[in-house]
Amino acid sequence: MTAVDERGGMFTLNPEQEALRQKALAVGRELRADGAKWDRDNLAPYKEVCARMKEAGLLGLTMPKEYGGQGGTALDYVIAVSSILRMSQTWIGPEPLFCTTGPGASMILLGHEAMRQKYLPQVVQGELGCAIALTEPEHGSDLTYLEATAVLDGDEYVVNGTKAFITGSGVNELYATFVRFDDIPGPKGVGALVIEADRAGVTSTPGPEFVGDRGIPHGDVRFEDVRVPKENLIVGAGQFGWLMSAFNMERLHNSALCLGISEAAYDEAVTFAQKRESFGRPIIEFQSVYHSIADMWVKIEAQRMLAYRAGATAREGRFPDAHDVTVAKLHGSKIMTEVTMSSLELHGGYGVTLDYPIQRIHRDAIASVVAGGAPAVLRNSVASMLFPDRRFSQTRGS
Repeated sequence: MTAVDERGGMFTLNPEQEALRQKALAVGRELRADGAKWDRDNLAPYKEVCARMKEAGLLGLTMPKEYGGQGGTALDYVIAVSSILRMSQTWIGPEPLFCTTGPGASMILLGHEAMRQKYLPQVVQGELGCAIALTEPEHGSDLTYLEATAVLDGDEYVVNGTKAFITGSGVNELYATFVRFDDIPGPKGVGALVIEADRAGVTSTPGPEFVGDRGIPHGDVRFEDVRVPKENLIVGAGQFGWLMSAFNMERLHNSALCLGISEAAYDEAVTFAQKRESFGRPIIEFQSVYHSIADMWVKIEAQRMLAYRAGATAREGRFPDAHDVTVAKLHGSKIMTEVTMSSLELHGGYGVTLDYPIQRIHRDAIASVVAGGAPAVLRNSVASMLFPDRRFSQTRGS
């Protein structure tokens, strides 16, 4: 079912998975030279990257074939994303996979057939971009208090609210938007709509400049009396759990991202330690160095197993289990920065120069810690799953 890396190990990829891994490694390697420029300019040619991934046959990995996808599994997705990121050393490399297979496409897949036929083929082929409009300025990871509202008026919903930190805002054509229906409090009132970016009342503004994960536009999206037809409803009130089954692809992506970034940092540490000499011999021969590298790899192996499990246990092969994917993302958020920092330290003074990629890899790790759920929120989720008979409510007075 699963596998580890090019060294072999306890598990072995089947031939199809190994071919996918090799393909992803190769296309990632082709993008490596561009990563530094995209980071420096804070601008990446997303359409060109998407076209390259399409040429390599890596778009729509988990989407059904009837909508133009490849009919693969969430495990295939983890293998491809982590491999591309390991070789490209930039989060932008696997971004087209996220856009054509991740939560946007998966959420649309939950909708009715007419919606699927209308949007999915174009999304899956990279012709339409679907951003996730979830986070709000005042609430971050807290879905319980979402303020964006959708009120039914005849055959249309009227949407009002503001979303923040939206990847692809201003360039994507669609927003899979989390909203509150009919002022129903708590998660029971939360559902989602597909909202076209060119609808009247939709405006986007650039967000703050990030220290890492640079290159793809991020920003805020405001909805002011935006009228959305009823047929754009993905999931309405009372189906929050069903909606989150698709959003779990966000956490799976970030679990794979944590793995790929950690592997990239490890590769840089090994390369540097074998070339750099001190006291007349390569520093890889010093116990403090090879112990540090061994610790890095053990952490990476643990993350690989957690991310692979989250992919392998996905319902229908494409909807990750909430517990497995949350554990994988929480662990990845923790070890990712530890591994990148260890690699940076092994580089000595060179690690904090722009001449070596480890500083950029480390900055991307820092910027990715809260993506897909801040660690504190993930710990809340894990605790709730471990003790279902207990209440760990964060709401005041409850």
